[in-house]
Amino acid sequence: MDVSAVTRFLAESEATRNAVDPDIPFSREEYAARLTKLRAAMAEDGIRTLLLFSPEAMCWLHGLSLRWYKSGAPRQWRPLTCSAVHVDSDTVIQFEGYEHQEMIRRTSVAQDVRLLPRYERAGMLDFIVRNLKDEGWTTGTVGVEKYSYVPNPAVAAQVDAALTAAGATVVDASDAIRRVRRLKSPAEIAYIEKAAEICDAGLLHLREVLAPGMTELEAWAEMVIGMARAGGEPAALHELAVVTTPAGGLGHAIAGRRVLRAGDWLEVDPCGVYNHYHANRNAFYYLGEPPEIAVELMTFLGGAYDVLTGTAKVGTPVREVARALREYYQDAGVWELNSQYWVGGYELGISFPPDWVGEWLFTVNSDEDQGVIEDGLVTNYESIIGLGLLDTIVYQTSGTRTLSTIPYEILSVPC
Repeated sequence: MDVSAVTRFLAESEATRNAVDPDIPFSREEYAARLTKLRAAMAEDGIRTLLLFSPEAMCWLHGLSLRWYKSGAPRQWRPLTCSAVHVDSDTVIQFEGYEHQEMIRRTSVAQDVRLLPRYERAGMLDFIVRNLKDEGWTTGTVGVEKYSYVPNPAVAAQVDAALTAAGATVVDASDAIRRVRRLKSPAEIAYIEKAAEICDAGLLHLREVLAPGMTELEAWAEMVIGMARAGGEPAALHELAVVTTPAGGLGHAIAGRRVLRAGDWLEVDPCGVYNHYHANRNAFYYLGEPPEIAVELMTFLGGAYDVLTGTAKVGTPVREVARALREYYQDAGVWELNSQYWVGGYELGISFPPDWVGEWLFTVNSDEDQGVIEDGLVTNYESIIGLGLLDTIVYQTSGTRTLSTIPYEILSVPC
């Protein structure tokens, strides 16, 4: 083989690759504001240095977006991709391997990027700690995300031991980063609104093509195609598409090869996704004309959203919202029918596999102090009495609103 020709070919290819402009979701000013918020939270919690390992945290802070974080990789390739933040520094240090140098350039605003060659990755943890020590960032309290699935428990223990040996006092800093991520900026909310449009597009496309003879997997694929055509991305969880009954119980199933027939119920529970921001909306399809009692029940479940948006104003104690919703179900005499289901809402935002469920949540069946509704909060809400209805809610000083434009009804499929 002509090595010089191969060298020229690869050099030309590299030049073409490097000519592609970065695709950064937010402005540098937005990312700088996020760093300022995070450093303030660190100061409140007494954290000098913070190591971020979760994909969500790194993406939120400076934009990094990968499809592989080595969470279940061979032991020689430990999951040690991380961002380091110091309470007194306006610079984020990003640690990675050279294999992701181009991905960092394309997706991240991080300027201080420290890379290790692939064949030296066995020394990655030493590399990270040595660099932090040289910066003076291993003295005092060092926070790590104990509630992140990355790194895995074995590697997390190695990280703690290495930091401790370098003189640090290691603490859990999960709350600091999750706290500042909870309330969304206007730019983030705009992406969630786009994600909701994408989700609706997938649900409506599926309604157009759904028919007896399709499998659950084919229905799932059509829904995903509809969202992809609207600009959607893969979701952090498998998008539910399963033959079920109004009694429920299959909400966390994986689409399979069951063939749909006339008289079947198909429940789908996707998130539309835009720049990793998720918006949730489920739907029930009935192959044929749905039973009248089911139509009535779904209409009732949809009425809970009027109660929610009318009660959950910014500054309102969450337990007051929960009480109003609980009374809505109780007044209809159906509240006790949901004993096996959860009714409430959880935070939505940036998510990477394997989960789109955020930290903050509220439970309708509770009178405990659950905080107050805050400006910029985004959650889903699950109204469930056998049948379930889910939508995404945005809470702002300008008002609380749902995002889906699809009516709260059973979607009938002609057979």
